[in-house]
Amino acid sequence: MLWRTGVSFIGISKKDITSIKNDSNSLRIFEGFFDFISFKNVEDYLEKQPSDYIILNSVLMIERIKNELGNYHNIELYFDNDEAGNRAVEIIKNENQNAKDCWALYSSFKDLNDWLIHENPSNEIKIYYKSAFKR
Repeated sequence: MLWRTGVSFIGISKKDITSIKNDSNSLRIFEGFFDFISFKNVEDYLEKQPSDYIILNSVLMIERIKNELGNYHNIELYFDNDEAGNRAVEIIKNENQNAKDCWALYSSFKDLNDWLIHENPSNEIKIYYKSAFKR
């Protein structure tokens, strides 16, 4: 069984990168698919415009996307709040000055999905998030 998203195909038994292209100069990168789905649930609430998206499905896939990142003016990173996620953020930020770590939104949680499950996003979070990452 295959699921088509954007231009990439992912098989259920094999981890691969999922790319969703919207002809944007902004990119959001997620470590896992549940984090991407969680973000899509709050994207309007956070007053974010759709962008291009990459779901790595494993931080080990970072090397496979490095060449694509130079095409974007703005890169937002949504990785897990752990050692592997921190390393992934540093790898991308070291090579892309326009990349920013968006962990402030879910800093008290394992990841974006965990934040969405345990927090009921409020206006205070929205205000904090918008001021912390104002363009």
